[in-house]
Amino acid sequence: MRISEGIVKYLENIDVEYIFGMSAGTVSALYDSLNDVNIKPIICKNEAGAAYMAARYACVSKKLGVCIGAGGVGTNNMINGIADAMRSKAPVLIITGYVQRWQIGKGAIQELDTEAILKPITKYSRTILEEVDVIPTLVEAIQMAFTPPYGPVHISIPIDIQVAPLMQEIPKELVLKEEIYDDISLETAIEAINEANRGIIMVGKGCRGISQEVMELSQHLQWPIITTPEGKGVIHHDFPLNLGNYGFSSSELSSHYVERMKDCCLLILGSSLGESATKNYNEELVKSRNVIHIDWDKHQLGKVFKTDIDVHFDLKLAIPKLLEKTNPAKSQFKKINVIDKYIKNHTGLSLRLVLEKITNVLPSNTYYVSDIGEYMNFLFKYLRLPEGSDFEIGLNYGAMGSGIAGGIGVHLANPNRPTVIFSGDGSFLMNGTEILTAKEYKMPIIYFIVNNAMMGYVEHGHNIIYGRSVEGFRQERISIVEMMRAIGVKSMAVNTLEDLIKVPDFINNLNGPCVIELITDGSEAAPIADRIKALSGKTQVIKEENVC
Repeated sequence: MRISEGIVKYLENIDVEYIFGMSAGTVSALYDSLNDVNIKPIICKNEAGAAYMAARYACVSKKLGVCIGAGGVGTNNMINGIADAMRSKAPVLIITGYVQRWQIGKGAIQELDTEAILKPITKYSRTILEEVDVIPTLVEAIQMAFTPPYGPVHISIPIDIQVAPLMQEIPKELVLKEEIYDDISLETAIEAINEANRGIIMVGKGCRGISQEVMELSQHLQWPIITTPEGKGVIHHDFPLNLGNYGFSSSELSSHYVERMKDCCLLILGSSLGESATKNYNEELVKSRNVIHIDWDKHQLGKVFKTDIDVHFDLKLAIPKLLEKTNPAKSQFKKINVIDKYIKNHTGLSLRLVLEKITNVLPSNTYYVSDIGEYMNFLFKYLRLPEGSDFEIGLNYGAMGSGIAGGIGVHLANPNRPTVIFSGDGSFLMNGTEILTAKEYKMPIIYFIVNNAMMGYVEHGHNIIYGRSVEGFRQERISIVEMMRAIGVKSMAVNTLEDLIKVPDFINNLNGPCVIELITDGSEAAPIADRIKALSGKTQVIKEENVC
């Protein structure tokens, strides 16, 4: 057995289902070895797409995402996806090839020190130069990927090592070290919650997968919930104590309570309190509140704000303890009625109204994926996710094109649920070729592409901050529908709200991806004031109606 065969056999032993990437000379032995195991290779159009897919697959499935690519050029193509995995705390294994050991230092084709290149954006990066080190290093790297906080790891293997004979036993399973959590701080938090008269629960992406437990805690305490942009979908829209998105593109309800409900407890669950979740680290969130922060990543505790009680704990274990040991509420929380009235101050299709209606024409268990662009702010504020649905975005790194490619990983993690991806024309032009990957593997993914013929964020942002734009931010309008039809992908255009009634029939019985082009003119005011304020360094209020 070759070492390459031993590598993929071990990955099969630990239940790896998919490997994303592209073959090349320095990894050809690894790809050849996939013929002998029950792991499906997903061959992408670019290694960047492979890394995005592995990251989103790992985030959603909580399993190991794996991508394999050539050293040098293939690795560099993957850099954005690897950085996305690092910021998303996604357990991803990156295996890259390397030139033969006797060629190192001679300037061989595609020779590059990828170990050094990837060290800043991985938890572990190592070039293996001895046959006996391959399996132990592989095991060590994967253990590191699954050590909280999770993250990507990288090993580089010369091709002559890959084809050498394996002289070692292959482990049958992956053994992970048990994490030790802070019981004393959790008990202190429980005492503080019992002493509080009222509170707000802030729900981040770290609560994904424990939605029912979080809602049960909210009902038990009668503390309302605000969700971060990355935590969208953890709590469904109709949950009575859900105040909606807080941070960039806050709902009117969440802003109202954060601004006015002082002298209370703020319980932060599974959020790193990033820029988007805190309105550019605005102290308004924590001011005049007793702040409790619970997270499995101890490095996030106390990083942004001075908190009163920091608790290093896995939320899956912590919330049952909170439910058991905190006192039930003595009175019911009464949510006020705050109306965010739609005012047509633009021309063309309203993205807000599309998003407010879109869940009515899509299956209730849809998994929604957002790419990066101005339209994501509309999703944060106006997409009304029903019970049974979910949401995913790689926001903290914020790479355009990450959703259009990464949605394939989301689909593979949940193959029996509809996957809907919202992207823009800019992201489409960056990574839209991965729709061909979905076509080739017959993945019934639904792509909504917002086509406003511009880079909306930068066009509108420049006009607000600098009073002028740059020639080229607005682009010649292209027909995405016609482009997709030319490559055999089912497509339709939406020009008016009335066109949405055609969607259920259009997406029925898909045997591959489809594209729905949302044609807008970009004149609708997007809820991006907090982001523009952060970029401009301005302290004055920027009104939402002035952002377009």
